[in-house]
Amino acid sequence: MGKTFLNLALVIIFHFSVGTFSMELTTIFTDQSALLTLKDHIIYDPQNVLATNWTVSTPVCNWFGVSCGFKHRRVTALDLTGLGLVGTLPPHLGNLSFLSLLYLTSNSFHGRLPVQLSNLQLLKYLSFANNSFREEIPSWMGSLTELRRLYLFLNNFKGVIPFSLGYLPKLEFLSLKENQISGSIPFSIFNISSLQAIVLGYNILSGSIPSVPRDLLSLQVIDFTLNNLIGHIPKDMFDHLPNLKRLYLNYNLLSGGIPASLFKCTELQTLSLADNQLEGSIPIEIGNLSMLQFLSIGYNHFEDTNLLSTIEKERERSAVKCALSILQVGLECTAELPAERPDMKEVAAKLKKIKMELLRAKD
Repeated sequence: MGKTFLNLALVIIFHFSVGTFSMELTTIFTDQSALLTLKDHIIYDPQNVLATNWTVSTPVCNWFGVSCGFKHRRVTALDLTGLGLVGTLPPHLGNLSFLSLLYLTSNSFHGRLPVQLSNLQLLKYLSFANNSFREEIPSWMGSLTELRRLYLFLNNFKGVIPFSLGYLPKLEFLSLKENQISGSIPFSIFNISSLQAIVLGYNILSGSIPSVPRDLLSLQVIDFTLNNLIGHIPKDMFDHLPNLKRLYLNYNLLSGGIPASLFKCTELQTLSLADNQLEGSIPIEIGNLSMLQFLSIGYNHFEDTNLLSTIEKERERSAVKCALSILQVGLECTAELPAERPDMKEVAAKLKKIKMELLRAKD
């Protein structure tokens, strides 16, 4: 009886072992098949990277641009950035179910983004930037709820920004710059509390800037440069952006005045409002933005242009003075005789003094 029990146990163990092994082989072959299909959809590979490296005689996890997870040995990352590839994306890419990073930046992919990519529910980092996509941005991207970074800049995407992108609760960086996107900016975008940068410049967006309904403590960069945005900058917009560092609203059709709430953004380093139709007085509080390094608010209809000129000239004069001081320190460090060169402690003290002078000038 003991022998019979032992044989039964061995049969059960063998059965489950074979099943597990078979499942692992299947999933590995699924990933391999998806990538080989992508290879078949590429009509030009100028460096012959895929032609020579993506072969069945080489393990998938050793292929160029492919990374696999340690535990499951499934493909978790695909990075083919900058290879100059020309082709389309097959729906089979949606079978890479463990994928967390997909970077196809700086190639010449075109055609539609297959809806099967919405199956990639573990995807965190997605970049189709600098390609030749011409279709609309698909609404299914809003279903990739693990997404942290979405880069679609430098394409020819048209249509509107999908409202569904506001449903990406973990999104940190969104860049749709330099496309042909039209319509208004969906207010849902400013519902993403994790957002750190939103870059929508160089499109043909219209309508007004949506209000910010909640505190966005992580948001540091807003870039709406060169669109057709109209209306006033929302008065309370900056009440919810305490850590904003860079604001680009230049080259639009914005009107009204500079909202007083802007000066609550004490971390602001870049402020670009030039080439709009802004009017009224320039608030004197603009001089209180002590962290400001770049200011561009010309080519509007402000009343007190003398104040604007004074602020900009003062900052330029301080920057030039500090640059000359740094150059002087550099020249001292290159003295021909070692005895004439300052030691590192002295250099550090001089640079610290220059830094303090620059900060005082900003105040």
